[in-house]
Amino acid sequence: MRAETEWPGGRKVVALVTVALEMWSPGHWPAYAPMAAAWPLSGTDDTHSTSWADYGVTTGIWRLLDVLGDLPATVGVNGLVAERYPATVMAVHEAGHEIAAHSWTQDVVPALLDVDAERTNIRRCTGILRRVTGVRPTGWMRPRATGSRHTAGLLSEAGYRWTGDHCDHDLPQVLSTAHGPLVSLMHSDHSDVREAAAGPYAYRDLHRELLDQMLAAPGPGVFRLTIHAHVGGRPLLAGMVGQILDHIRESGDVWVATHAQVAEHVLTHQGRTP
Repeated sequence: MRAETEWPGGRKVVALVTVALEMWSPGHWPAYAPMAAAWPLSGTDDTHSTSWADYGVTTGIWRLLDVLGDLPATVGVNGLVAERYPATVMAVHEAGHEIAAHSWTQDVVPALLDVDAERTNIRRCTGILRRVTGVRPTGWMRPRATGSRHTAGLLSEAGYRWTGDHCDHDLPQVLSTAHGPLVSLMHSDHSDVREAAAGPYAYRDLHRELLDQMLAAPGPGVFRLTIHAHVGGRPLLAGMVGQILDHIRESGDVWVATHAQVAEHVLTHQGRTP
């Protein structure tokens, strides 16, 4: 079902800023870490890659909080992050950002789980985020944006209002499930993990040009900026993120919102859509 896509105040574009605050289970690490491909020793931990990934929770997220300033973001948080770094997660929450669930760890991919295990993963993540922040998350983003054919129903069953893992529409969609509606918000085509390989300035220019094109188009549009705290939270890329955010601030005709705000706007107005 196509959802309402007129943004508040008649704004042409909504900007969704997403920050991923991630960890991997012991014995796992991101395959894209700088030295991961040069580690052929099966069964032996790649301590360089795990340390590289931990930068996000120890350092990167704090720099990004400074860069974000007054702009709201949706921060996808792994359950393990909340368990090990509760004060960090609470600081993100207290800064006014939305906390979304992001599976227990990055190597717990829902598409690889059976229904019971996936339901348990959702409950476990929901529980730890609620205990740490005092607020129950309403949105879910899966590792590598890969769910199962059961995921939408399980999320709705658990009381979630939106999912951020689909890539088949530019604008929000309302999914029908046995447990009620679930808003689907498209995952970003671009992220620091992929696009930064072209260089930090190319990453900045891509996003600024994308926003300019959306503002020049008839609209409505959704601009997505996805940042991983362990990648885009490093000094040079964080500086580029800051310049992208400044461009958003200066553009005028942009509603900067959390995923939850957009989802609730869509659900409120869906009765008027064809």
